[in-house]
Amino acid sequence: MTFPRLLDGVLTVLAEQGVGALSVRSVAAAAGVSPAQVQYYYRTKSDLVRAGFDYAGEQFLADVVAAQATTLMDFVQQWLPLDDRRERRARVWLAYAAISATDAELAAASAQLDEELRQWFIDQDLSDHAASQLFALIDGVTMQCLMLPQSERLALVERTIVPFVSGLGST
Repeated sequence: MTFPRLLDGVLTVLAEQGVGALSVRSVAAAAGVSPAQVQYYYRTKSDLVRAGFDYAGEQFLADVVAAQATTLMDFVQQWLPLDDRRERRARVWLAYAAISATDAELAAASAQLDEELRQWFIDQDLSDHAASQLFALIDGVTMQCLMLPQSERLALVERTIVPFVSGLGST
């Protein structure tokens, strides 16, 4: 068994069925491994969610590098659920956010990650205020995108995020 196979199982369950369906058994079935193998590595549901979220984050960073994102808008578009791969990651993020609301350990990790991402925006020459606004806008647009058919998502991004980023002078 390889970790990617197991972690792909976590992502599959989170993205397709949600956090309510996440269990050692559901991950094992999705990954094609025994429940004992999953439980050996991940003892709790929180462990599974955190591992899946971390893995989705690694995929996100790899996609940013592969897309050769050179502008702030290029980076933001890799974040948004504009295709199947990014939609899957966004659904994992949503599951992570949901469980973080009631799990103190995941909430702390989530807050730390949010601060790191906001700081990345600041490092791209955004003010603290603009970085916070952009981060919140991305979260909201991501949620809205997940409610829309994929064919309508880019138009939403063009109506909301593109004008905001353009107004920053950092497209």
